[in-house]
Amino acid sequence: MEKSKKKRGLLKKIMKVLGIILLVILLVAAFIWFFVLNYPKLKQDPKVGKWYRLQTSEMVDSEGGRYHALFRKGSENSVMVYFAGGGVSIDENTAKNDTYNTRMVHPDYLANVTMNMGGLASDVDGSPYRNWTLILFPYATGDFDCGEGEFSYIDKDGKEKVLYHHGYTNFRAAMDLVMEKADVQNAENVVVTGYSAGGWAASRLADDVFSDYFPESKTKTVLVDSSMALNPAWKDIAEDVWHAPEHITERIHSYNITMDMLEALNNKWGIEVTLMFGSSTRDGDLSKVQRYFQTGIMNTETGEMPVENKDGDALMQMYRDALPEFKKNNVHVFFWNGMDWYGRTEYDLTSHTIISTPYVYAPLNDTEKSIAQWLQDGISGTAEDFGIDLLNKGY
Repeated sequence: MEKSKKKRGLLKKIMKVLGIILLVILLVAAFIWFFVLNYPKLKQDPKVGKWYRLQTSEMVDSEGGRYHALFRKGSENSVMVYFAGGGVSIDENTAKNDTYNTRMVHPDYLANVTMNMGGLASDVDGSPYRNWTLILFPYATGDFDCGEGEFSYIDKDGKEKVLYHHGYTNFRAAMDLVMEKADVQNAENVVVTGYSAGGWAASRLADDVFSDYFPESKTKTVLVDSSMALNPAWKDIAEDVWHAPEHITERIHSYNITMDMLEALNNKWGIEVTLMFGSSTRDGDLSKVQRYFQTGIMNTETGEMPVENKDGDALMQMYRDALPEFKKNNVHVFFWNGMDWYGRTEYDLTSHTIISTPYVYAPLNDTEKSIAQWLQDGISGTAEDFGIDLLNKGY
């Protein structure tokens, strides 16, 4: 009897402790929701340093749900337009796998990680961009932020579904809202950048940013982070899957959509725009996606794409082949290695993207130069190339 009472008493104590722990978790979750993740809508004359939602009725994610971009007005007269990364939808297989479709992560998880993990969009000590105005686009439409249409497909359960490729519609609506309410159109310096899928977006949408929103900016810079893969169907995908606007699709004329966009920027703007491209030499994610583009092999249940070390070799060869085009189009390059692909040491593959991570401020390739410093060089017109010799390293 005495033992039974002690057990009940111990159980009550345990339940009380668990209750306290649960309450603390709920309070922390509520704090994060109300003070970190849930931003107010942009209003006229926004406060400097405060984050706001950019949202209109026409903005939707890939499933037709509500989408919004994010905005913070800086104290300096400089603007960074920043596209977060994600997956890509190019066919029915990628559409039906959420890994590559990429819906809006509620509430703004990816954007908050991007803003707080120590990269270019983070408010970190010593960052030359911490007082810049930032317009940030979470990735949620699977179309490199350049679509205006819908893609019908059959999902894993045999049901007909629609994927809303409205990235371009979202982009224009958000930028128009910023121009209407925030008074930033006379920015002196403008950087358009993005990583992974967001890097592809940066290369496509930079011309819109410069032509329609900041034509008078003194410096214009584009930094594409880890966004290149060859696909003979790029033009068809842009036209028939994403329904991208004609002024974007008409620039596509090769297997390399990133180079096509950089070429178009160079042809139109010349030295008025500084073009920059960076990547690790054997990017594991790009190697995997490139293999899928070539073979079409994917586990349709999990969305997993196979990859081997030889795919890293193929990526390095792609970069070597692209060097003359980079030079021709006045694109500065920065290749690096030394960081494993998500710590997966069983592969001779390297990390994917850098601008969203603290490593963007770290010296690379046994030099004193970081990507953040390199970007500063680009803005000032003194950028050089780095890491080209690494593309000839044997594995």
